[in-house]
Amino acid sequence: MNVLVIEDDKRIAGLVERGLRENGHEVVLSHNGREGAEMMLNGRYDAALLDIYLPGMDGFEVLEQVRARRCKTPILMLTAVDAVPKILQAFDMGADDYLIKPFLLEILLARVSAIARRMQPAVEPPVVLAGGITLDRSRRVAIRGGKEIYLTRKQFELLDALMRRSGMVTSRDQLIEAGWGYLADVKENTLDVYIHGLRAKLEDKTHDKLPLIRTIHGTGYMFVTE
Repeated sequence: MNVLVIEDDKRIAGLVERGLRENGHEVVLSHNGREGAEMMLNGRYDAALLDIYLPGMDGFEVLEQVRARRCKTPILMLTAVDAVPKILQAFDMGADDYLIKPFLLEILLARVSAIARRMQPAVEPPVVLAGGITLDRSRRVAIRGGKEIYLTRKQFELLDALMRRSGMVTSRDQLIEAGWGYLADVKENTLDVYIHGLRAKLEDKTHDKLPLIRTIHGTGYMFVTE
């Protein structure tokens, strides 16, 4: 894979570059946020590693700029910032995964491979129908009773995973992988917070006796069709 590493700490950047190259990947380095954003927008990369605290433009600004211009390169945030609000902000802005420093190189390599693999084209239906909800993948919007319900990136991915397994239990691990990625270090209540927000958006108080997304204690959640 061709990997872009945007990291101002040259020691860390060098270690990451060596580890990626030893595993057969091509690596391009940038030590400046503004330069890194331009490289991502003008190049073709299978994955990008993005630090938050960067000169020129911080990682959140880079993320916002490249996603606003519809750059689909998978982005793994690589940073010492471990505050939950910052992590959630990164995911909502379009990050595909998040790894906190210090980290094991083996974990980094596994996550880079995982996010790039998830971006490979897959044959999936453009629309999912279940429980009176239409999920339009092309526009990333849910429709209920003719009303469009706009979702955040993570809410959409969680609802997609639940609806594709409607009537079956979707485990917490399956939902975390769908929303945050393989091996993501997601705190216990983070998933619950997202599910709560998703329920609130889908709720139709005039028809719903019970929520469409049911909690299966000790296991996960289920999207019900009745």
